[in-house]
Amino acid sequence: MSIYKHDNFSIKKYYINRIKKIYFPLIIVISITLILIKLIPAIELLNLKKETFSVIFGYNNFWQLSANLDYFARHNNSPFMHLWYIAILMQFELAFPIIYKFLIKLNEKINKHISTIIVFLSLIASTLLFYYMSKTQSIMTVYYNTFARSFSIIFGIFLALIHYKYNLRLSKPLKKYNTIIFTLYMLLLISLCIFVSADSKNYAIYMIIATIISTRLIEYSIKKLRKREKPNKFIINLANISYEIYLVQYPVIFFMQYIKINDFLKIPIIILLTIIISFLLNWLINLKLKNKLFKKLKIIIFTAIILFGSFILITEKDNTKEMKELENILNENLKVIEEKNNEYLNIEAKEKEELNSLIKNAENEESFVEEKVKKLNVVGIGDSVLLGAINGLYKNFPNGYFDGKVSRSIKAAEDVLKDLKNKGKLSDTLILALANNGDYSDKINKELMNIVENREIYWITAVKADDPKFNERFNEFAKNYTNIHIVDWEKASKSHPEYFYADGIHVKGDGIKAYADTIFDAICKIYLEKANNENREKIKKSEEEAKNKICFYGNDILTNSYSLLSKKFEKSIFNVKNDYDFNKLYNELNEKINNKTLEHKIIFLFDKKVDISQDEYKKIIDLCKNHEIYICKITDKKYDFKNSNVKIIDFNSEIHNNKDYLLSDKIHLSEKGNNALVDMLYNFIY
Repeated sequence: MSIYKHDNFSIKKYYINRIKKIYFPLIIVISITLILIKLIPAIELLNLKKETFSVIFGYNNFWQLSANLDYFARHNNSPFMHLWYIAILMQFELAFPIIYKFLIKLNEKINKHISTIIVFLSLIASTLLFYYMSKTQSIMTVYYNTFARSFSIIFGIFLALIHYKYNLRLSKPLKKYNTIIFTLYMLLLISLCIFVSADSKNYAIYMIIATIISTRLIEYSIKKLRKREKPNKFIINLANISYEIYLVQYPVIFFMQYIKINDFLKIPIIILLTIIISFLLNWLINLKLKNKLFKKLKIIIFTAIILFGSFILITEKDNTKEMKELENILNENLKVIEEKNNEYLNIEAKEKEELNSLIKNAENEESFVEEKVKKLNVVGIGDSVLLGAINGLYKNFPNGYFDGKVSRSIKAAEDVLKDLKNKGKLSDTLILALANNGDYSDKINKELMNIVENREIYWITAVKADDPKFNERFNEFAKNYTNIHIVDWEKASKSHPEYFYADGIHVKGDGIKAYADTIFDAICKIYLEKANNENREKIKKSEEEAKNKICFYGNDILTNSYSLLSKKFEKSIFNVKNDYDFNKLYNELNEKINNKTLEHKIIFLFDKKVDISQDEYKKIIDLCKNHEIYICKITDKKYDFKNSNVKIIDFNSEIHNNKDYLLSDKIHLSEKGNNALVDMLYNFIY
């Protein structure tokens, strides 16, 4: 419309104007964003270099298209995700002056209406192309494609021709209803934004409707104001910074995710920051300074920002080679999957029979469980992370059935699970690695659980999932199902950046083994728990009985009091030797410990004929550190032990206070002494 106002149209001036208004603010925002990314250590972006170049050189829409088709080039949570539109705009701005000049020439040489006819036919053709592509290709392919989206821009060109070439205005006949119609258009457009989802079958039609509404809104908004009408200053100021708002909005959203703040406050803060930053950016770029020094300072500041951003971009590592390597590996793994799946189908019947046999003979030894798990006919369904670790998984589960696919979400996996279930091929043990792609949904999770029913699910947590809270929310969801077991790969790999490729998501080298082992160990743990649960009560009872078992080590004094001790300590063993010394005692205890036959409670009852020093006792205590030790002191020797498992029973004091506790030899106990000793031991221990 601006072009029609000027008789002498200059392509050069047009480009200069577009560079000032569109390209320069874009470069400033990109440069500042790159600087901030480097200043925040927590931020890691894959393919930042390629993506930024695509924005700078105006082909970001095609780059994003390839990023969606090429999973390894994708740019999760990038601050430049919205700039696909700027790429289309730049492509249009580059071509439009030349097209305009061509149409003017045709008007002059053929007919003044020829340009309108060509634009109208182009509008019809581009709209039909858009609709056709939406039906034959994915909506994202259509969404990012310049030729498919050109119908929107041509709508605007056609509207301009109607206004300025023919002075036709669709709103004139309905002038008195302008406000009502404008409001209805706005409500309809807002309703489309709210109620129409991207997976709608008629998404393309809704986009065409939205374009038509937009052109009508523009027509109403540019109508000439009456002299007495004063435009709202806030709206005008907002309109003046609308381009900057578009540029700044997503970087602000992107950086705000690294600031811990209440979610309720985050949205208004984002809106406020976006408007403030956009206003400052617009003001600084368009600020006209009379002072030469300030002019130079402004130029220096902008130049420094652009140079610094350029330096960051140039020195940024290009991960293309590594990503290509990963892609090749996954392609090879797809072949392995097909071969192994065929093998799996042939041995499934035999596997079930072997598994039933293993379950019947289950033991709680870890080695047995590992062998059992290794032979399981597990079914693993996942995304590209599982696909990348396929060799490690088949090593741990040689009889497994694994199906990995790039960008697979939970919803996409449901069809695979249903198909296996209908064919009777769905194992009782499922490995699901589906947390990386898409947003969390309780509804989808419940649908998944309805499919898998009571089968044991081993759910692999994601590293850098699309939804940052996916793992946390799924963990809460899993609490409602006893058959969901969380395999915390995110935690297991947290301190191991060497496990991953540059994207920090896909595993390589030792990471493949670690990924497969984490899953294997988690399944082993559950199977071990199940095996233990069958005998848990029996083991618990046995442990309680074992804690009450007592073994006595002594010499004559023990022999002497045996008849009484055996009555009081029925479940006990008595080890009596008159020639006990430290070495014999230590070796005997050590042998029992090695054979796991040593009773929990040990009572040492030696008279002065057996001389064991405190240091020697310390060695025995260290040997028997997991047992309760009772040293019954019959002599004047002093013992002082700080160990919590050691108790000193000082019967020697009782002897000093009761001379009749000893026989005449002053060594052996009398009947009275024996009774006192047995009672003291019993009361002390029980």
